[in-house]
Amino acid sequence: MAYTLVIFSALLAMAMAGSIQFKDCGSKGATIQSVDVGGCTAEPCHLVHGKNATMSVNYTANEDVQHPTNSIFGIIAGVHVKFPSPEDCCTNKNLVCPIKSGTSSQYNIDIYVSPSYPKISVLVQMAVKDDNKNDFLCLVFPAIIADS
Repeated sequence: MAYTLVIFSALLAMAMAGSIQFKDCGSKGATIQSVDVGGCTAEPCHLVHGKNATMSVNYTANEDVQHPTNSIFGIIAGVHVKFPSPEDCCTNKNLVCPIKSGTSSQYNIDIYVSPSYPKISVLVQMAVKDDNKNDFLCLVFPAIIADS
């Protein structure tokens, strides 16, 4: 029994290690439970040149959405700079579509960090827009674009 408890505790700690602090920036259609950025255990998260930044958001939907879309920006000195990402969340399998109110799910996306991006501190703003282009979910977290 004690052995099982130790294993369960270790697995729980590993699962929680990827969760980061974030700020909700106006989610109207979902309640965000947690945000995970691959390899990030402390803020600011390091987004590494030439690699994908893998992000997952666990949420509970408060509204139905048929055609959600991605909206991802870097905020540098107050200026929003769009990160290239496919717009359609359903076609790219970022979400289970359509989204049904009351369901808990996960939003997943990989963003390529181009070697041409400057090494800089940035706020990452991730949003999923609903059918009316309102923020279904929206969050911001600090990051650094770096070589490693």
